[in-house]
Amino acid sequence: MECSLASIIIGVAYLLRNNSLQAPLNKLIIAVILFVLALCLKKHFTNPTVSFINSIARLLLVALFPATSLTAISILAHPFVGNQNGQKWLVLIISLSVFLGLLVPYIQQVIGPTSGITWQIITSVTFMLLFTLTAETSKAFGFQMSYTDPLVLFAIIFVFFIMMYTMKMWGYQLPRWGINSKVNYWWLLLASMTALLNWGLSAGSWSQLFFHFNLAFARTSLVSIMFVIIWTGLKEEFIFRYLVLWPLLTTKIKSEKSRISVAILISSGIFGLFHTGNMFNGQSILETFLQIFAAFGVGMLFSVITLYTGNIWIVVTLHSMIDLIGYPMTNAGPFSGSMSSYEIEFIIITRIIELIVVFLMLNNHKVQEAFKQTLGNIKSTNKN
Repeated sequence: MECSLASIIIGVAYLLRNNSLQAPLNKLIIAVILFVLALCLKKHFTNPTVSFINSIARLLLVALFPATSLTAISILAHPFVGNQNGQKWLVLIISLSVFLGLLVPYIQQVIGPTSGITWQIITSVTFMLLFTLTAETSKAFGFQMSYTDPLVLFAIIFVFFIMMYTMKMWGYQLPRWGINSKVNYWWLLLASMTALLNWGLSAGSWSQLFFHFNLAFARTSLVSIMFVIIWTGLKEEFIFRYLVLWPLLTTKIKSEKSRISVAILISSGIFGLFHTGNMFNGQSILETFLQIFAAFGVGMLFSVITLYTGNIWIVVTLHSMIDLIGYPMTNAGPFSGSMSSYEIEFIIITRIIELIVVFLMLNNHKVQEAFKQTLGNIKSTNKN
């Protein structure tokens, strides 16, 4: 019903040919496709081929429904926006309230019934990455697109709550605040300091690194700093060290050590490949390959730290510190331009060090005891 209403609203707006209503042809086509998919969606199929097609349809609904529904809401709200800032906020608050109401059956009927570790991972990552597309609708409410837009902030914060609720529906524990009792803080210090070696990437040369190196906080606004912490450090660690790693640790591999190794390798590999998209932003193949390699290495280390401690908050802090500190001349990052021989050498050496630390921790008996504590705290029920 929600998809049909969205199709009708967007269709009428498109026929009126009023550009201010933000209803181009592509949004109408998406709305109609979603309506057809919603009609065909079922919870269970016995035929494997039909079940696979149904899962694809469910995934498309997961990806596209939030932006489509909010587009329809913004079309209805547009005539009431006005020019006064207070009026814009009132219309926005009412619209978001309606949007939240529409999300309740969407989460329960579309996202919740997703079964199977692979589909759950794909669903959760897709939803996390695409939910912020709803922020494009800020323009319809009279706000300009920026980090401080109300819809952008709403999307960033609310998507975390939705996915934590969804993971709970799927039977996974929420991210813990405490640390495993079996943790040896010397191992944790070694792993953390290894991660912070990444600060040296900005030194520029080996001589500068060893004799004249100064750390510098990223030169940018406070809003941008908070955005990096929440939408880069927290988002990426939440996705890859929780939404991806947690389900992988529940696979049916009998050996706990093998299960842990496979989960770490796959989640870190996905984390590395996640950065492939930077090629579409003008990044060269060499820089992108090095970034994938760098992300894979640090992903392995972050995964081990997460498993060792039993929570994601330490790696969130480390990730944010790496992103914010150490670039005194540019805020764009080391992979945004032509890389020097020092940067290439530094990445290779530090990744080798990271992988050595990972290997040592994975093969240490006492560290394995802390890993077992984490494995015991992953599932809250036995749904899968």
